[in-house]
Amino acid sequence: MKTKYGTWALVTGGTSGIGAALTRQLAQAGLNVVLVARTQATLDTHAAALEKDYGVKVRSVAADLSVPAGTATVIDAVKDLEVGVLVLCAALESQGYFVEESLAKHRALVQMDVVGPMELTHHFGGKMAERGRGAMLLVSSLSGWMAQPYMAHYGAAKAYVISLGESLYQEMKDKGVDVAVLSPGPTQTPMMVATGIDFASMGMAVMQPAPVAAAGLAALGRRAHAIPGLRNRMMAFFMTRVMSRGLVGWMFKKMMGRALKLGAPAAAHT
Repeated sequence: MKTKYGTWALVTGGTSGIGAALTRQLAQAGLNVVLVARTQATLDTHAAALEKDYGVKVRSVAADLSVPAGTATVIDAVKDLEVGVLVLCAALESQGYFVEESLAKHRALVQMDVVGPMELTHHFGGKMAERGRGAMLLVSSLSGWMAQPYMAHYGAAKAYVISLGESLYQEMKDKGVDVAVLSPGPTQTPMMVATGIDFASMGMAVMQPAPVAAAGLAALGRRAHAIPGLRNRMMAFFMTRVMSRGLVGWMFKKMMGRALKLGAPAAAHT
């Protein structure tokens, strides 16, 4: 990876969950890492550990990607570096009725999950295209593959990431740049724990961050999509290829409504 793409990787959301696992695996591969997260103290702790464990250089960038100035902060902080691998993992999630959430929180989610990835992909992807090499891993979610009642805005944002990534997978081949989309199912991360949802009781596989991260990195240069876990891949196949979109939406409304104690079961539409 270092020989193919260059010596520096940049990871947003790189201090927690899947992002932290991706960061460790990139450092283990010998790449220097730019860590992007909100809290400087957390960044400093992770940077020190990476430098000690893997002997790589680490640059910490404290930036809030849920506000418009966040992406500019990141771009300015690394203008002297050649970023060869871009990993976009930072995200916000929401649950409940879409119309009952504040517009301020919806705007923050769009900025973090949609606008930020678009701006960073455009900037760093352009630099990679000029050099004729590089890689970009966009982290989406299984939620982006199907209707997500009671997680409607998160699912919509992740659907954008999937569409952008799979399109760039084709476009950027012409420029010598590898692009892949990682779509995890439920993963044991602080964000998943914060939802309070017991996904295992819903029949869904809950994975650990390390194998999820490895699946994403393994997809670079090989395929457009990585959906870690056999059960998750089977779910994506049946929900997108076998069942109608209306039935899938009804099923998830019923499942998520029960998990979040929201709504009442409605008649299925096929």
